[in-house]
Amino acid sequence: MPLSTLRISENLAKYLHNNFPENMNPEVLDVVPLAKGWETELFSFIYSYTKEGKKEEKKLILRMYPGENMERKISWEYKVLKTLYNAEYPVPKTYLLDLDIDIFGNPFIIMDRIEGTDMGEDFTNALMKNDQNKIVNEILPILSKLFVNLHSLDWRILSVDINNKDTKNPYFFIDKKIANLEKAISSYNIRELRPILEWVKEGRDKVKTERISILHGDFHPHNVIISKAGEPYVIDWPGCSIGDFRQDLGLTLMLVVAYTSREIRDEILRQYQNEIGFEIKNIEFFEVMATLSRFSEIFIALKYNFKEFGWREEAIEQIKETIFHLENLNSYVQSITKLSIPELKESIQSLLIT
Repeated sequence: MPLSTLRISENLAKYLHNNFPENMNPEVLDVVPLAKGWETELFSFIYSYTKEGKKEEKKLILRMYPGENMERKISWEYKVLKTLYNAEYPVPKTYLLDLDIDIFGNPFIIMDRIEGTDMGEDFTNALMKNDQNKIVNEILPILSKLFVNLHSLDWRILSVDINNKDTKNPYFFIDKKIANLEKAISSYNIRELRPILEWVKEGRDKVKTERISILHGDFHPHNVIISKAGEPYVIDWPGCSIGDFRQDLGLTLMLVVAYTSREIRDEILRQYQNEIGFEIKNIEFFEVMATLSRFSEIFIALKYNFKEFGWREEAIEQIKETIFHLENLNSYVQSITKLSIPELKESIQSLLIT
């Protein structure tokens, strides 16, 4: 049963007092539930206290993970946020991680709240108004710079368990992704995705790893907040990993094609290339691979077991409301691969009906 904001406020006050006993007269004010993501629940609040005779306030976020077996995922996101903050990449400062479900019923982290605007809202409004100038000259330059700066960081700062032998194998990250896709498609017998999987496997030899990077795993305008001071911050890091930077870029371009247009996809790629200083090779391969991953996840979630991905039940309803984006992706993949898969089209149509 979800906790009330009053109960969350009471529990937070006790919890923060125990973790920061040096802060006197602690209060938790203005607990407000925020929009829920596919995996998490968010609450904003104000932490008020007295320190050295002076009253102080912090505006914070409580980020809870209500899915099953989320300890590893939340611990990883906490590590990523702390590491990137210390590397001076623009992420919210994160203070606490707790896996004890007795406090709020779910593991959680507590971080700074960045007051400002959701870049995704600006992006959506500009799309609706067909304001190409704002998209091309204001929004996408910020997005591209953030993306390139992330991919330019030394991936070793995350201290991941990848040995030298793996990093010297030019196909390690691609093979790992293909193996995961094949396992998912085979385990759930998603036959309609087999032709795309085979296309990816056949193209594997052409895409040696060019640059190992830290990958966000869900990089798009709605995961960027512009602070009141005009500074951008990147949020939502549970999908972070290490791999070929084109895996991340391909996923972002896939999302843009799915929900907006190919023209904006082309503009994002152009600006990314201008920012990084060279032409990206074989990017369509990575877009197809990202699309295949998207198809497999949604088919498994809607037809079999959405909890496998740690998604909330409400997330499934959100997915159903925008299932049209799979049609856009099917059309895009067909234009790249020249594959026509009637079974895939039928599966997407069946999801549109349910």
